[in-house]
This record gives sequence, structure tokens and C-alpha cells, in this order.
Amino acid sequence: MLKKVEEHEEKNSVVSPVSINAVLNMVAAGSKGATLDHFFALLGSKTVKEINSESAKMMAVAADVGLNSANKGTEDNDDIGPVLAMVNGAWFDRRFPLKPSYDEKILKGIFNCEAKTVHFATQAEQVREEINAWAEAASRGLIKDFLKPGSPESGAALVLINGLYFKGNWDCEYKFDLDLTEKRDFYLLNGDTVSVPFMTSYRASHYCESFDGFNFQDERDGLPDLLKKHISNPGKYFNLSPVELDKFWIPKFKFSYGFNVLKAMQDMGTPLSFLTDPEDLSDMMHVPEDVDVFEPKMIQKAFIEIDEKGTEAAAITEFEDLMGFSMYYKPKRLISFVADHPFVFMLKEAKSGLDFFTGAVLDPSQSD
Repeated sequence: MLKKVEEHEEKNSVVSPVSINAVLNMVAAGSKGATLDHFFALLGSKTVKEINSESAKMMAVAADVGLNSANKGTEDNDDIGPVLAMVNGAWFDRRFPLKPSYDEKILKGIFNCEAKTVHFATQAEQVREEINAWAEAASRGLIKDFLKPGSPESGAALVLINGLYFKGNWDCEYKFDLDLTEKRDFYLLNGDTVSVPFMTSYRASHYCESFDGFNFQDERDGLPDLLKKHISNPGKYFNLSPVELDKFWIPKFKFSYGFNVLKAMQDMGTPLSFLTDPEDLSDMMHVPEDVDVFEPKMIQKAFIEIDEKGTEAAAITEFEDLMGFSMYYKPKRLISFVADHPFVFMLKEAKSGLDFFTGAVLDPSQSD
């Protein structure tokens, strides 16, 4: 998804690759035929069992972090450990009854999801309100009015949704000092500057990574090259290592970002145009014989806020199907990390290596 970030050079962006993968896995697990073969290529899997195993791992990571945070305190406690919650939802039209095997094994067994039967033709607005309420709850109020009027469409056969929420306070060793926050210049890609609040700390040591050729103090236009290098060699960059810093400044930022996932995938050369045969989803639901049109839609909206206290982020990803008839460590060295120009960020779970959120800050003064 960093390709999407790279192409959006005029606006801050944040996406959740994990949330997108979760929804794609839900669809793939109920697919067969040529559609399933294409999913194997897209997801890098060889069997449905392998896809389901990856889904179970994602759900387990979220459950494990949630359990650890529950043992440490409440969300209102400053000493709380990180909160990571992943939930899923499913709405099936009564014209396309859910297959019991998919319901029990996939939705309930892996995604902890209770599917609902609705009639989109007569209840589309009611379902939209219900999904929006679900999304707002899943995001802890960070994402409101997720679906706009007219979605889901009256001809929808199913809607699958993933909701992801993260909240984490800085560890005591890395907390920012509120009294040290000050306005500083942030250099935009077009050469202009904006004055925004920057955070720092009396503490000198923070987790950060020094990239060859990317000195945060002088290469103010280095973001596009960094993104290109990561996209061409995704396994090489963004590994964290402890570095003792001479200076450390990072801007506060808060924004949301929404986009058409299928269009983004098509622009990146990985389209879902193979989703054409309704029969290929017959392991998921009953498909009437006279159904011959299959038109998928997929959107995501994400939110992130980083301040002196910590980080809060959320993402909601929806798949809608319309059917019709006919770690490595470097030696310590004193450097500075001054994020006063466009930069990439990631929220990455250390043990699993999953990138739950990734994005870019082009202008921290934007707060959409």
C-alpha cells in the first residue's frame, strides 16, 4: 500500500494493509475456481488452509495484545499497555443465503463474526445506518459516517467489513515532555513551510532507524526516493534499531484518509478484475442460477493521531458485492532525528512483523 502513499503527494495519507488483507482473506476463503486461483497469486498463498492460517494469526495477534492491555489497566489509565482490537462484520442478502460451512468455519471459527441476514432491496438505508454505527463503535468513535447515502446498493448480495483499532501510550522511557513542545518550521515538498507544534523529550535515546542517504536534517525532498526504494525492495527498510540521538523532534499530527481500495489495487497492477463469475463464490453463499453479474466494491477509511501522550489509530475496510441477473542492531552513534519535512510512518507489531498502519505526513498542519 505504500505505492498508494507514493502517488498521493499532496495530502497526508494513512492506510491499514492488515485490515485490507483481512477482508480479502474473508472473500478468498469462500472462493473457488479461477477466482480462488487468482487470490492465491494475489495473496501469495497456495491453499485455502494457508489463507485461513494467516487470518487466524492476524486475529490471534490482536487478541494477544488486547489481553495484555486488559491485564495492565483500563483505556483511561495512562499506564495502559497498547490496545489492539480487530473485529469483523458480515451482512448477507436473503436472496443469497449464507452457506453453513462458511459461516461456522470461516466467519465464526476464524473471524469471530456473527453474520446477519438482510434484504438490501428494501433495507439498504437501514443497513447503512447499522454498518455506520458498527464502524463507529469498532473505531472507538474515530470514524463516523463511514458509508455515504446510496451504499450499500439495493442490489448488493453481501457486505464484509473489518474494523481495526489501536491505542498506545508512550513507554515511560520514551514519553514526550509536554512543556517542551514548541512551534517549529515543517518544510513541504513544494518548498513552502508551515509552523506546527513539534514534540521532543529530555531523554536522548529513542527507537528510530537511520537510512543510507536519508539524513533527516538536510534532505528535505527525500520522501519520494525513500518510497521508491521501499516499494522496489520492501523487505530491506523500516526495521527499528535503538539509536542515541543528539536531537529529536517530531510534529504532532491528526488526520483521516479514505480511498477506493479496488482502484488503488488496479493502479498498482494488482486488480481484482478476475472477480467475474458469481459461481466462484458458491462455497460462501447460495447463488441463484440466473445470476450472471458480479461487481465488487471495496473502500477503506483510516484515522491516526500522534501527540505527547501516545498514538491512536483506526481503520474500517468494506467489501461489497453486487450481483445482478443477466530486527537488526547498529553500533551506537550520535545522530539527530528532526522530522521537519515529509516522512513515512508505520505502526508495526514487533513479534509478528505485521504492518497494521502505514502512511505519510506531507503537511502536519492538515487535520481533515
